[in-house]
Amino acid sequence: MEGVLLFIGNELISGKVINTNVILACREFNAYGLKIREVLTLPDKLEVLIFHLRRLAEEVDFVVASGGLGPTDDDITNLAVAQAFNVKLVKNKEFLSAIRECKEYEHSQEIAEKMALLPEGAKPLADKDSITAGYYLSVKAKDFFFLPGVPSQYEELLQKKVIPFLLQKVARKKSFVKIFMFFDLNETDLNLFFENLPSEITSQLKIGYYPVFPEVKLILQSYEKEVLKEVENLIKEKLGVNLISTKGERLPEVIGEILREKRAKLSTAESCTGGKLASLITSIPGSSDYFERGFVTYSPESKVELLGVKKEIIEEYGVVSFETALEMAKGARERSKADFSLSLTGFAGPTGGDTENPVGTVYIGLASKNHLLSFKFIFQGSRTEIQTMASYTALDILRRYILYDKNFSGYRFAVGTKEKTL
Repeated sequence: MEGVLLFIGNELISGKVINTNVILACREFNAYGLKIREVLTLPDKLEVLIFHLRRLAEEVDFVVASGGLGPTDDDITNLAVAQAFNVKLVKNKEFLSAIRECKEYEHSQEIAEKMALLPEGAKPLADKDSITAGYYLSVKAKDFFFLPGVPSQYEELLQKKVIPFLLQKVARKKSFVKIFMFFDLNETDLNLFFENLPSEITSQLKIGYYPVFPEVKLILQSYEKEVLKEVENLIKEKLGVNLISTKGERLPEVIGEILREKRAKLSTAESCTGGKLASLITSIPGSSDYFERGFVTYSPESKVELLGVKKEIIEEYGVVSFETALEMAKGARERSKADFSLSLTGFAGPTGGDTENPVGTVYIGLASKNHLLSFKFIFQGSRTEIQTMASYTALDILRRYILYDKNFSGYRFAVGTKEKTL
């Protein structure tokens, strides 16, 4: 199978809008081994769109297009599709109903309803009652996907609808796909792992690496299901503690499944990450099953008032220290009555820090019924990257604590740890 990525919009041609969707799409398709022959960027011109749509229907197996699905006059993708393939534009009743019930279009219903005019035969990709544009259309046994240009909507439909659909087609050709997610591991580590495998195994594999900061996605394809199973067992044996998921799930989703299975509750206490950890946890639907509460205690005073951190601890050791991280985790657990609590305090930069604790230093605390632990990490990158890395590492510490009985060996950025038994 080979396809084309098509991006539509005058704003992309002029450079007024940076096309971040093309980076995401190329990485995703490459990682899954789905061949992209061309990447096209086209203006909002009817005759240009019609010409290329007809050409692509003859030349490739699938097309993933984005842009031009909105309600304004320059959104002409649906009209171009209808004229290119000689079909009518018809109102999709479900999409129309969702638009009419949406408060965003309360005062512009007549204009917004244009989005519900879809080419005949089009199947909306978004879930029922959603106002996210996007649809699938089969043309001459070829697969056409038309997605919104909004990056968050584009990414969601690409990952949840388009790629699974195409992978199913690949699977029907007896090619099997397995998706692994890793943390605290990089692509070179995985590359070394495969270099050490026998050639009779690797010769039957198609291997794709896809960094999804701060994790790494590994996608394996083979015509032999038994080969994939053998490699999976070897990965678990050699890289088990770094393996997050064999189903492509990311850390926030994985930790949620673990806590739900344990019927355990989690609370958080954050300083340098400013609530990012709690945001990651609650980004997963159903997180109320296991997330109890989060504290954002940015100042020393808030740590004392909300978490009960002793003033003497802060005065003696400082707010960025093993001891403060321990006290923050302990206080969050005691006040929330949760089974586990995670804490973070550090210097995310670009300013702050000192000789002992330079910029990038983050102390992560973990409190459970029987243990208090804190870890010192020195991360690298921008402020946002440090905050993200610290938040994911906190989740992974909890994962390892529950699944591997405190197997914390090998963290790349760890420089020390302290533990108290309660």
